Amino acid sequence: MNKQSSDRVHAVKTVAVMMGATVIAKLLGMLRGVLVASAYGTSWQANAFTAATRIPLSAFDLLLSAAILGCFIPVYNSFKESVGERGAQEADSFASVFLNFIILACGILAFIGVVFAKPLVGLITVGLDEQTVALAVTLTRIMFPLVIFSGAAYTLVGVLQSKGSFIAPALISALSNLSVIVYLIFFDAKLGDKSIYALAAAYLTSWVLQLLVLIIPLWRKGFKYRLLFDFKNPSLRSAIKMVPPITVGSWLAPAGALIGQYFAANIASQGVLDGATTVFDCAMSLYVIIAGTLTYSICNYTFPKISRLCADGNDCGLFETVRSGLASALFIAIPFMGAAMILSGEGVAIVYMRGEFTADDAYNTARALTFMLPAIPFFAIGEMLSRVFFAKNQPSVPMYAALVGIVANLAATAAFILGGVYDIGAVGLAYALGQIAFATVLFIFAAVRFKGLFDKAFAVKIVKILLGSVAVFLICALLSHILASEPYTASFITNLWKAAVIFIVSAIAYLLYAKLARINLTKGG
Repeated sequence: MNKQSSDRVHAVKTVAVMMGATVIAKLLGMLRGVLVASAYGTSWQANAFTAATRIPLSAFDLLLSAAILGCFIPVYNSFKESVGERGAQEADSFASVFLNFIILACGILAFIGVVFAKPLVGLITVGLDEQTVALAVTLTRIMFPLVIFSGAAYTLVGVLQSKGSFIAPALISALSNLSVIVYLIFFDAKLGDKSIYALAAAYLTSWVLQLLVLIIPLWRKGFKYRLLFDFKNPSLRSAIKMVPPITVGSWLAPAGALIGQYFAANIASQGVLDGATTVFDCAMSLYVIIAGTLTYSICNYTFPKISRLCADGNDCGLFETVRSGLASALFIAIPFMGAAMILSGEGVAIVYMRGEFTADDAYNTARALTFMLPAIPFFAIGEMLSRVFFAKNQPSVPMYAALVGIVANLAATAAFILGGVYDIGAVGLAYALGQIAFATVLFIFAAVRFKGLFDKAFAVKIVKILLGSVAVFLICALLSHILASEPYTASFITNLWKAAVIFIVSAIAYLLYAKLARINLTKGG
């Protein structure tokens, strides 16, 4: 086996392990959500907690999350061109300065969030009663400091990924989710009326744990943190210049979540669906789990390599890497989307339908999720192409694309509200339209600016994937009809058995098709 083939095999194995770790993390996150839903259902406490968790995470996502990795990884990897130990020291010195800057920025954000919690809660809790709003304010103040630990963790994840360590970053979410699960199983029910406050504290603690578990992997990779506050550092300034457009470019997902929460709150205020905000949150959580699992492992693995290739000016290698990564993501995402649309009812019932989470709640969650799912392939395209523009030092393109996506989401939401369409499925559809618009703009810009990025061989490969995905959808629909059962009245075992049979049969059929169609994912074209 030559070196190129060996590298590709290693890459496939690494991504597979990352994806496995991500699946574990997402499953634990799903279990965490299940336990919360089982304990609190769609009650007023659940609505308050949903709003309170959404605010600090959305604020962090809106202002810093994408910017941290989007501007840090390209600059950090530019030091790889320096020779020997000096280059590594310069890179780690930059990382220390950047980390300290992020901790300071997140500390300021946390202070603002705690002080102005009440007006922030008021922005996304239209139509909710005073008791719910008051609880949401208190819970928001408890959880807002999590942005400090998440900012530090994001930066250190970028260091590890740039040093070739991908497994530990993929596992930190699993450990974080596990800590909350332990609390829910062993302590939540024992705390009575105070349990919701303890749950908020458990969420905060889980982010502290994420940061702490990165220490040993960083030490093994030779990273040496220093208490440096050289905010005039040229590399830091170069990274900071990229922050505004990258930040705005990252607004689509958190803005979509906030717009969806606003739309759902309007539905609740109209008396159509009292638990609409929690239903939307559950649906979006499942969407993020599915889309993230299918996309982030591949994108996170390729981003440092893309950054190094851009620093080298190696467009040939860059284009091949992007085509290979994008084809791999779509190879999984498109057929999975079709299968998930058919099995959304069974999936939601398996995950959530127990305790206080009723069959009606499951039905409405599945309806919202079904309308979100068509955005999954576009999510993969958007994530991959955003990283290309970041590495190329063209962050303004994802910024414009995100603004188009947000406008599309807002326009769809306004059209539904003005048209009197108070349907939880419409909330999901508006969210999906934003994602689709974002990816479409990015794809057009990439095709125009990077001549040769999308060649004929790549187009043929995508057509083959689409044809196979259509077959998967039809097979799933046929099997679902044959194995007819109502997911919201069927037992957990029946739903699990039906979903497993349909998924396994369709997956085998798809893999056989891929072999016969000769879809080669190890080559970019």
